[in-house]
Amino acid sequence: MNIIIIYQKKNLPVLQKAFAAIIKSKKYSTAFVDYNEAKKMQPPDKNTIYYLDITGIKKADVEKQIKKFNANGHYFAVIDLKNSFTDIAWFFHNNACDYLNKSMLTKPLPETRMHALMKSKGITPTPQTSHKYILAKDSWKGIIPDNEYTFCFLLIEIQDIGELKKHIGSEHLNQKIHSFRQYVEQLLYQADGRCWMWMDATGLFIFPFNGNSVPAIYYAIRLILNRLIISLEHTVFNQVIRYRIAMHIGNTVYQPRGKTGTIISDCINSLFHLGQKYTGEDGLFITEDVYSFLNEKTKKLFIKAKPFEGRQIYSFKYK
Repeated sequence: MNIIIIYQKKNLPVLQKAFAAIIKSKKYSTAFVDYNEAKKMQPPDKNTIYYLDITGIKKADVEKQIKKFNANGHYFAVIDLKNSFTDIAWFFHNNACDYLNKSMLTKPLPETRMHALMKSKGITPTPQTSHKYILAKDSWKGIIPDNEYTFCFLLIEIQDIGELKKHIGSEHLNQKIHSFRQYVEQLLYQADGRCWMWMDATGLFIFPFNGNSVPAIYYAIRLILNRLIISLEHTVFNQVIRYRIAMHIGNTVYQPRGKTGTIISDCINSLFHLGQKYTGEDGLFITEDVYSFLNEKTKKLFIKAKPFEGRQIYSFKYK
């Protein structure tokens, strides 16, 4: 189930705390979208609830937005931190499925509230184990923006950024990250991979899935095994750098790089969780979805690790 919180900029910290428990839950894909950017969002599937922050918005604009939700058949809820609207019943008469004011958000919202909403609207979350592969014809040539496809996702994140920043400073660190990023982009391009997002020291690469194998796994293994050479020879890091790689196969709506800010995807959220929260160690970690498409020889290079968010994880045994 997707939960999209359309927020007023000044209210973002309050809403992030209020939805903290929901964000951490593996049952929901949660995203915060600025009110002014909301109109650019890709249409979500039927398992999506919009939480609209109407604090300080004129009544006419609120009515216009709610009319749009109803016209598109979208589930929506209302957040009013200043109790600006006294006729709360009006929202429910116009199909709102929830209402929140400031007094209700002094503590994080419990998951049980979302369970109740789902039950009242007949929303059934898609099991994480279900597979519906949407293969693009002719790899990248067949991928069209605004359409959903199955990709192999690779997340790579440089470790110890805080320590590196202390030793060499922000400017030099940015130069080193840039050189590392260039090397990784050039390498993964050979496997038909494209850098889809890059944030600070974290990059997300996508590979069109062919339905029967994961060629990108060998490039990921190369990045791990050749870390010393990469650190000292192919980038401007004059020391061995640590990085973690996580891989997963899943579906998402495709948008060109730079236009991905409004995409809501369970598999992308899961991958970021795996790459950033699963372990503090460096290495290569893959989900059971990736593991299942490896040949028998390659499978022997991985060991079964502890499950994470309902998925079995495998780690590359290079040490």
